[in-house]
Amino acid sequence: MEPGRVVEFIEGQRFLTAVVTRDKTSKLLVLSHTDREMSISIGRIIHDAGPTLNPGKPRHELVRSLQDISRNRDELAVTIDVIELWELLDGEGDEFSYDYLAELIWPAPHPPDQSAAVMRAVFGDGLYFKLRPGIAQRHSAEKVEQITETRERDAERQRELDEGSAWLADVWADRPTEEPACRDRLVRILRDIAINGIEAPEYKWGLKLLENAGLGSDPWRPFYLLVKLGEMSQHENLDILREQVSVKFPDAVRDQAASVSKSSSWMDQPRRDLTGLEVITADSGGARDFDDAVSIETTDRGLRLGVHIADVAAVVRPGSELDREAIERATSIYAPDQRIPMLPEILSEECLSLKADSVRPAFSLLADVTESGEVLSFEFTPSLITVKRQLSYQEVDMTVETDPTLNRLFQLSRALKAVRIEHGALILSMPKLNVFINPEGEIGVNLTLWENPGRSMISEFMILTNHLAGVMLKERQAAGLYRAQNEPSKRIVTGDTDCNDLFPCLLQRRHLNRVVWTTEPAPHSGMGLSVYTNLTSPLRRYIDLIVQRQVCSVARNGKPAYSEEEMSQLLTLIEPALRRANRVQMRRRRYWLLRYFEVQSPKPYEALVIEKLPHRWRIFLTELMLDADLPAQSGLQMEPGQTIAVRVKKVRAREDIFRLELV
Repeated sequence: MEPGRVVEFIEGQRFLTAVVTRDKTSKLLVLSHTDREMSISIGRIIHDAGPTLNPGKPRHELVRSLQDISRNRDELAVTIDVIELWELLDGEGDEFSYDYLAELIWPAPHPPDQSAAVMRAVFGDGLYFKLRPGIAQRHSAEKVEQITETRERDAERQRELDEGSAWLADVWADRPTEEPACRDRLVRILRDIAINGIEAPEYKWGLKLLENAGLGSDPWRPFYLLVKLGEMSQHENLDILREQVSVKFPDAVRDQAASVSKSSSWMDQPRRDLTGLEVITADSGGARDFDDAVSIETTDRGLRLGVHIADVAAVVRPGSELDREAIERATSIYAPDQRIPMLPEILSEECLSLKADSVRPAFSLLADVTESGEVLSFEFTPSLITVKRQLSYQEVDMTVETDPTLNRLFQLSRALKAVRIEHGALILSMPKLNVFINPEGEIGVNLTLWENPGRSMISEFMILTNHLAGVMLKERQAAGLYRAQNEPSKRIVTGDTDCNDLFPCLLQRRHLNRVVWTTEPAPHSGMGLSVYTNLTSPLRRYIDLIVQRQVCSVARNGKPAYSEEEMSQLLTLIEPALRRANRVQMRRRRYWLLRYFEVQSPKPYEALVIEKLPHRWRIFLTELMLDADLPAQSGLQMEPGQTIAVRVKKVRAREDIFRLELV
């Protein structure tokens, strides 16, 4: 292209008018009307119809001439009615040269400025025509409507960005502010991000709002904004929201539970009357759902142990609204600040709960055993019972030596446990940390000592019941759900390990195999049992309800309630729900534990060194039965089993940050 030719191209969304000063084959050296010397490719030129300037003139004169040309073209472009031009071309085709369009607007002949002005008008509007090299492409009416809608959405988006970010900045700074029209939508976006993080549908837009508000990209900022807005509490359980756990029961489920609670249809079923037995419950203080009780009698053969389980199967029918909701929940969730039952409270805490002095339907194990723990015979039977004494574990602990019935039960439980140990049971008697919130709202912690008489006694009887339920299903070749565990990869301890000697127990944990659910009968090495299932907590675990239905059906009429295929399908449904519930329960417990550390005065904690890992030590806080990490330090030498003292360096419960340092 010859020097002196006036051309136009687009730079940064604006037209530049320039004069060619030198042609370098595929590149042009030009001087623009903005007084810039530039090198551009020939392909960027969108208008080169002239005029021609003398490239030998002084630079300032060339720039002034280019500015005059550009200004004239801009002024002409403003006079063009693009809508009228678009309507005029209806039915005439889709593509038109700029010279042709200029002829429609101005009488011919027309100077180059007029076709250049049409280009500017088409480019500036962008709604009715699309700018293309050499031609203007006319948009259809549908395309115009589509672009209009897009522009309206973009404008609304920009308003939301401007107004929303200004509002969020005021909220964060605690400044009085008027809520924008988009307030509810902004709250919804913040809520989605607080719950789902980067998985939130509008995560990027939410970050843009925060950044535009000068609030950075802190992933926890949406949550704290929601707290300031009163949309979430400081201790909001985000995991329940994230995992979509149902907290309230649907109306249909509550209505059915209320109806069932008033019915006594279970009384019409054949049941053994065991209301004359001295039936006892023992549970944690404050328990509300009593689903197991025990009794003991002396017989000619020795002892008859009775383990009586709330007969949930007699009331919650397969396929009912109650049943479908229970499958969805799979288990009750117990957190320091919240309890989410599997069944409505009117059932789990009232009409099915084995409360004292009330006749209740039960499903009972009656086992004839010797004082040395040998099971001579057993049977499962639907029954009627009346709990005579409702005790706490602490009450059992205090009276077990002086109460004849409790002492006999305790001695039998010890014999049963000894039998399991002889068969290889691996019992790691480590206390369990409990985190709770007292009535005054204070966070507390304590340890559950599994070897205390009350808890260990009841635990042993439930283990026996679950084992014998599995034995019965296996012997009758009925489908079942079994808890199985392979032998540990290495045995460090044997039998019942003293809970005061923690280190071997902690090492042994690392060599245990995972406990799994299976539809095939298989040994449970940790229990020291040939087969094991779950039957004893049908008020709060759906698997126990399934097994109760199966054992009850086999015991009553010799026919199973479920086929193996049905059992397998149910397990496939329940296991994801169980994992979800466990995640919620564990994470909520950890949140309140870290909150406990937040409010504690700084103090040292005793810890055991477990093992050296890359960049950190694995340690165990013995006072709280808590696994933790300690960053590795250059030159620091420690040995597994060594006792050390640590303190909390940094803790943020909401962000799950817990860092320790050596004292």
